[in-house]
Amino acid sequence: MSGNLPSLVKFFLQMRYDCNPQDKQNLESLQKQMQERINFLNENNLDTYGDPKLLESYELYAQIQECLFQDHTDQYILIAGIITGISLLIYVRWRMIKRAESKKKLNFRG
Repeated sequence: MSGNLPSLVKFFLQMRYDCNPQDKQNLESLQKQMQERINFLNENNLDTYGDPKLLESYELYAQIQECLFQDHTDQYILIAGIITGISLLIYVRWRMIKRAESKKKLNFRG
């Protein structure tokens, strides 16, 4: 049975988490479960580094975090808006400088 344990752990670590809208709640719930598991292991003087349940939880935690970090739905619109706004600001400022220069040239001629 103990020979199957590493392959079982490897199987759980290879499972992928499907991203969904409740990722933040799932992450919070998983954090609580992990803390409870760590407390249980510490109270019973068990190894926290080799615990298969804890390793599985850490992998799942990393996958949920990856889902949260990859959610860029509104970020692209925000970036495009910032770039457009800055470009327009630079253009308007450039036009104001050009107009001021052309007025100075007209004043010198007149």
